[in-house]
Amino acid sequence: MTDGPHVSVVIPTYNRAPLLGRSVRSVLAQTYRDFELIVVDDGSTDETAAVVEGFEDPRVTYVRLARKGGAGAARNAGVRLARGRFLAFQDSDDEWLPSKLSQQMSEFERGPSTLGVVYTDMQRVWGDGTTSRLAAPDVHSGRLLGDTAAFYQVCDLGVQSTVIRREFLDAAGHFDERLPALEDLELFIRLSALCDFRRLREPLVRYHDTAGLSKDRYAKWVSRKLILRLYYKELLARNPAFVLREALWLCAARVPAEWARMREG
Repeated sequence: MTDGPHVSVVIPTYNRAPLLGRSVRSVLAQTYRDFELIVVDDGSTDETAAVVEGFEDPRVTYVRLARKGGAGAARNAGVRLARGRFLAFQDSDDEWLPSKLSQQMSEFERGPSTLGVVYTDMQRVWGDGTTSRLAAPDVHSGRLLGDTAAFYQVCDLGVQSTVIRREFLDAAGHFDERLPALEDLELFIRLSALCDFRRLREPLVRYHDTAGLSKDRYAKWVSRKLILRLYYKELLARNPAFVLREALWLCAARVPAEWARMREG
């Protein structure tokens, strides 16, 4: 691993051929050059392979999974192939600003060995082209299970804004492939118990809001239920009010979530 690139960038994708090129170009345009890019195709049926093959750059690797496993499984497949000491994750429809990796790696160079995650604010791009700032929360190590506000706010910490030191990612156990959404939130819960987080307030990611709202709502409802189940005992001991609040929310949101899934088909 020491002879490979310093940073490994992983892009999971599924049937995003019209958008994927924009994402790949933004990674290849980084002023920080010591990286590899691994595009993990989660069983696409469109022209994804042709889009990636069109980039004649030796830093780009394309791998296609035998069967669809979801974003968490695709990211984990990329991590297993990665050679870098640091991992960065990009979504297949978003963009990085050119200095993103450079600023984050400079932060790692200045920071202590306990610094495991450097993340940035983002700029949300709506369907009509208008934009708004998406400020990331300030994450403090070890607090996510004990701090209700921090737990909810970390949902605004996009995995596509992060660079993670590999030793901590490996120690945490990578992404939970059982979750249909919020797998990054669940990973951040585990990482917060192992390492320090640092926020860069400059929005260095353009997040394109293209997900289907109904499908997204149901997936997040299922995932919040699973996360509560996973951490029930620890949450009950450290933050019983949060458990009650989350359980009540899950009950109240069940019917709207199920209705949204049926409308989505």
